[in-house]
Amino acid sequence: METAPLSAGQARPLREQCRGNAVRRCLLLLGAAAALCACGQRDVFNHASDATPHQRELERAFAICAGCHDTRADLGHRVGPNLHGVIGRRAGTAPGYAYSEAMRDSGIVWDARTLDAFLASPQKQVPGTRMPNATSDPQRRRAVIEYLSAPPR
Repeated sequence: METAPLSAGQARPLREQCRGNAVRRCLLLLGAAAALCACGQRDVFNHASDATPHQRELERAFAICAGCHDTRADLGHRVGPNLHGVIGRRAGTAPGYAYSEAMRDSGIVWDARTLDAFLASPQKQVPGTRMPNATSDPQRRRAVIEYLSAPPR
């Protein structure tokens, strides 16, 4: 059975439909690839078998931060800067991270007091920062600060 060729008017909608389907397939494939990448396990906390219950508690407090930040020296920056050695460092100065102008110009030197204020209200402490998460629980902030202050394991 022979089919008649499509006219120009008929071929165009078919081409557009195929293009649209290809775009949808590509987006679906990219979404699936991103989901698979997200499933990979990272050793965010560099657990040691001898970690104390207190250390594990500090790690749990830092867990939400670990979505954007690493703390190991051998890992680079993520969405947020690597926080290895952050205590005593001037804000906005970790090499290789593209800080907001607000953070670079803040003049903050990170210590327990400045970190506590920043974690409680990032936008209040540094208007224009890209840090989206505030931590209202003072106990959790103390645990995060203790985690960041601890020598690397």
